[in-house]
Amino acid sequence: MTPRPGAECVRAAASKLGRHPQDHGWRELYRLLAHGLSRPDTPHLHDLAAAALAGRPTSSDTHLVTLLGIAVKSVDPAGFPRLVDDRPVEQRLATLEGLLSRHRRQIDQVLTRRQNSFTGARRFLVPQVLLAAYFARQEQPATFADLGTGLGVLPRQLNCKSLFDRYAPELTWPGGRPAYQPIPLAARYGVDRGPFPDQRWVQSCYGPSPFYAAQFRELTDALERPEVRAVEVGYHELDLTDRAALGVFLRGQGINAVNLSYTLYELDPASRAEVLDTLAGSLHPPGFVIVTEPNDGLARPGCTVSVRDHADPTLRRVCTVSDGHFTGVVRPLEWFDRFVARYPIRFERG
Repeated sequence: MTPRPGAECVRAAASKLGRHPQDHGWRELYRLLAHGLSRPDTPHLHDLAAAALAGRPTSSDTHLVTLLGIAVKSVDPAGFPRLVDDRPVEQRLATLEGLLSRHRRQIDQVLTRRQNSFTGARRFLVPQVLLAAYFARQEQPATFADLGTGLGVLPRQLNCKSLFDRYAPELTWPGGRPAYQPIPLAARYGVDRGPFPDQRWVQSCYGPSPFYAAQFRELTDALERPEVRAVEVGYHELDLTDRAALGVFLRGQGINAVNLSYTLYELDPASRAEVLDTLAGSLHPPGFVIVTEPNDGLARPGCTVSVRDHADPTLRRVCTVSDGHFTGVVRPLEWFDRFVARYPIRFERG
């Protein structure tokens, strides 16, 4: 017997994620999913993969795999360790099949209504630097929208000097450590597909590991800071694949700068292109876009940061970050020197 139709693309995505060199709590589950989808005696897993593909046609296979993992963890957190322990894989697959059978309705609800809403406390660091440098050379301030905002903390963190000073020393740029520079901001928005997540759901998106426990503490610390809580942000529930609704929002609010951090990888390639086309046709000048995407669709450590605007509508790769949690090293790519020449970044000395 061969795997059921539709399962192979999900299996391939799970297998790729299972080969990631870092493991912060998810890798063994991805390997289990890949193994289960390669054999015919896991009917509940196959049925679920097929239903996910049919119900989320604009989602990438990688996003579906991560969302399936989150769903399994969220419906039975106490049972999750039995899926990733050192028992033989056949026993763990039997445990998984039982879990999927018992909790199918709740898992279906997650797969159809939710996103992987992982929200990192340090994702604002690179947008802070790039937006500040770029808009220092513009005649108008930024009317900014964070697309795929998750918990919505990033637009609140912009221009928070205390958080920047806390985390910036742990992310080294080619010129050293960027000096804090405020962004001239006229308004801030956070946009995501509804329903907006709460902290409980976002915590479900974190891997079950000490590393992610520390990461979540960073997030809650950021959310509790008075200077972050006090920031006025307009939040809008909007499906980015709804081109008409996205265009109406961008034009209506006068958005002239957007950030997409770990957003486009969740979409299939055609939908990604449509989102970028909508931005090109709907953003007010100067139309500055920052796109941060995980390397190889989450299969390798780190991420790549690209930018574009109306003057140069081609998405240009500026840099990579060695760790997608925004620690480590920023390495320049082909557009870094040109960006810095046009929009100087000031670095700390000494």
